[in-house]
Amino acid sequence: MAVKTEHDSQWHDLQVSPDELRLDPTLTCGQAFRWKPTGDNEWVCALWSHAVALKQTPSTVLYRSLGSIGDQPGADLEAELRDYFQLAVSFESLCREWSQRDPHFTELGKSQQGVRTLRQPVVENLFTFIATSNNNIKRITMLIDKLCARYGTPITTDLGTFHTFPTVMQMAKDADIEDTLKELGFGYRAKYYAKTVEMLTKHSDPEQFLLSLRSLSFDDARVELMKFSGVGPKVADCVCLMSLDKIDAVPIDTHIWQVAQKRYIGRILGGSTQSGMVLPMEAKDQIIDLARQLKTHKTASNRAYELAQQLFIKLFSPYAGWAQGLLFSGDLDPKDKKPAANKPAAKKRKQEQPATASTAAESKPQLRRSTRQKTTK
Repeated sequence: MAVKTEHDSQWHDLQVSPDELRLDPTLTCGQAFRWKPTGDNEWVCALWSHAVALKQTPSTVLYRSLGSIGDQPGADLEAELRDYFQLAVSFESLCREWSQRDPHFTELGKSQQGVRTLRQPVVENLFTFIATSNNNIKRITMLIDKLCARYGTPITTDLGTFHTFPTVMQMAKDADIEDTLKELGFGYRAKYYAKTVEMLTKHSDPEQFLLSLRSLSFDDARVELMKFSGVGPKVADCVCLMSLDKIDAVPIDTHIWQVAQKRYIGRILGGSTQSGMVLPMEAKDQIIDLARQLKTHKTASNRAYELAQQLFIKLFSPYAGWAQGLLFSGDLDPKDKKPAANKPAAKKRKQEQPATASTAAESKPQLRRSTRQKTTK
C-alpha cells in the first residue's frame, strides 16, 4: 500500500552555491540512477524515508519533502542531504589543487562545475552497481526503477508515486527473486542479486554489516565486498568510494581506462615541460614507472586495472576518487546522461557499449590485492 503524509509545501535553502553543487550533472553522471526530473531544474527521488524534491536556482539548491513513510521517525532532512552531497568538502578547493598538477582540471572545473561525488546509502549503491556490468546509464536506470517498483515501499505524492530502494529483507521475502528479476529484464545479473541477498541475510542487520566496512582499510573493505556475487573490482571500488568513505578508491571503467591511455600516459612520459603537468615530487618516480607499465597494456586486464588505479591515486591523492568522477563526467556524451524513460525492456537486445562498467574487470572478480599501503580512513 502506498504511503502518503502531509507534504512540506515550503522550499528550504540548502545554502550551497552552484560553484559547489549543480544538480543536473551530479545526478546524471552515472553515480545515482533514481533521481527523476519533474520540471525545470527540479528533481525528485524516494531517498531514505522521504520523497525528496530538489530545485536548482541561480544562487543555491532548495529542498522539501513531498511525503514520507509514516512509521519512520522524523529525520533532519537538511543534515541528510548535506551528508549525501558531502558538502563539507570544497569542490573549488579540490579543483584548484588538481589544476596545479594537471592544467586540464582548470577547464574541467568550469565545464563540470559543481559535479560532486555522492555519499549514497550502501545497500542501494551495492545492488545498483551489480546491475552496471556490461550496461549503460539508460538501461541501468530502467532496471533499478523496476527493482524499486517490485520490492520498494511506495510513497504517493502530488507529483506521483515514488518507490524507495528496497532493503535486503524486502528482497529476501521473495523466495523466487532470481526468476522474478529475470522476468523484469535483469538477465544473468538476476542470479547475482539472489546470491548476494542470500549472503547478506546471514547477518542480523545487513545494512549495518555493510556500513561496518567503513572502519576497514580500503584494501580490506574491497576484499570483503568482492566476496559477494557479481562484485568485481570496479563494483567494489564504486561502493568503497560512494558509500564507505574510501576517497582514494578509483573505479576504472571503459571511460577512465581511455582517459588514462589518451590523456596521461603520453604526457607523463613526455616530460612535464611538454605536458604542463606537475608531478608530485614524492611520487614522481612511481608515477613514471606506472605510466611505462601501462603503456604496454592495450586492454583493461586485471593487472592493467591495478596499474591505472595506482596511477590516479599517485597523481590526485587524497581525493583521487573525486578526481576520477570529474574526469568521468567530462568524458561522458551528454545524451548518455539523460534519465531513461520507463519503457518495457525489449525481449532481445543488441550488445550495448558499456557506459559505466568495464566488462573485462567485472568478469574476473578475484583481483589480486593491491600493493598500496593500507590506511584506515
